[in-house]
Amino acid sequence: MITGFSLLLIIAVAILFIVIACSRFKWHPFLALLIASLFTGLTVGLPLKEIVISANEGFGNMMTHIGLVVVLGTLIGTVLEKSGATLCIADAIIRFFGKNKPVLAITVIGAVVGIPIFCDSGFVILNGLTNPLSRETKRSYTAIVNGLAGGLYITHTFLPPHPGSLAGAANLGLGQHLGTVILTGLAVSIPTTIMCWLFASRFLNTINEQDTGVGVKAEELIQLPVLWKSILPVIVPVLLIAAGSAAELLPMPAMLKKVLLFFGSPVVALLTGLLFSLLLVKRKETNIFNQWMLEAIRHAGPILILVGAGGVFGNVLKKTPLADLVQQWVSNGSFSPIAFLLIAYVIGCLLKTAQGSTTSAIIVATSILSPIAFIAGFKAPLQLSLLLSATAAGAMMVSHANDAYFWVIAQFSGLSMQQTYSSFSLMSIVLSISSLLIVLLLGFILL
Repeated sequence: MITGFSLLLIIAVAILFIVIACSRFKWHPFLALLIASLFTGLTVGLPLKEIVISANEGFGNMMTHIGLVVVLGTLIGTVLEKSGATLCIADAIIRFFGKNKPVLAITVIGAVVGIPIFCDSGFVILNGLTNPLSRETKRSYTAIVNGLAGGLYITHTFLPPHPGSLAGAANLGLGQHLGTVILTGLAVSIPTTIMCWLFASRFLNTINEQDTGVGVKAEELIQLPVLWKSILPVIVPVLLIAAGSAAELLPMPAMLKKVLLFFGSPVVALLTGLLFSLLLVKRKETNIFNQWMLEAIRHAGPILILVGAGGVFGNVLKKTPLADLVQQWVSNGSFSPIAFLLIAYVIGCLLKTAQGSTTSAIIVATSILSPIAFIAGFKAPLQLSLLLSATAAGAMMVSHANDAYFWVIAQFSGLSMQQTYSSFSLMSIVLSISSLLIVLLLGFILL
């Protein structure tokens, strides 16, 4: 079997193929990952039967660890979106901060609403708040738009139940440690959100702009549910997962520990959140609720396929001598844990910038890193969560014309392509670098 520099060259060619196939030829990442997996296995010299077995195992293991979690997270997000619960939460945040701090309020709205739903969906829903907020407070429309876009982008990238962080966690063996992933993601997301607010309010308020007239107050279009019903589907799963994580660490009666671990498992916690989301559905809207479920399942399907393909590529890499090669580097002191975090960041950057999707970048990058993370000394859940955050920070760099979210912002906000480049593309660079610095700081303290 091929090893040494030749092995690294083969893997580099496979990764380059994935990037070019997705960015230049617009292939779906699923097909690119499968072909790259087959190419790597054949070229390295794996037995044909073992390549097939590895592919099936990789896909199946990913579905075992993360399949139901992705589906349930997507279902909750869809119900919150369609019922108007996200707008209710947004309205409460605006009332809390007041109209004298519109950029801060809209950034926090984006960050909070971005936890359960996709950033592009969140922007479409909440964009109607930006223009009235700008007119009433006489603050920069561009700054407000980018505060919202940036807040959504941050939690979409770093926090479950988004597929990127969930699949990345599964790739790195963190499927049963989502509490640690959430805590690490929050530790990175909160200061990055503050940076988003500061950057938007201070540096994006001088761009030439005009009142686009596209903003319509969402409350005029939909009757919003009450706040407590809107919050429960989001906060209950988070609290249950946190309680489950605490049960693993703290001494307590055996029966209580079993109960907390059961309800704190990601599948049960998210299922509980989905049941609470039923409070948002009126009795006469049962048929509409079923339509929402069908839409969510259709949305989750392509994500699961991509997650599974990432598992295939990662499992094939595990069968190569790559781990032995990395072990030699580690034993020789070739790189430190901080250097490995930087490697993860760079891989995330390259994949994101080349093919546009943050979710795809995180999934592919972590599938590349998973075979060597343990050998590189990343074994504990906290260490692996920092590695995931470093990868996610890279996957924010840079949002431009090949990113669907870039076009959602441009089209729905009414900003020109040039204005979006000079505002949100620049914002994505600032957020990526800021979150990397936070991850490295945490790494210096905790690793």
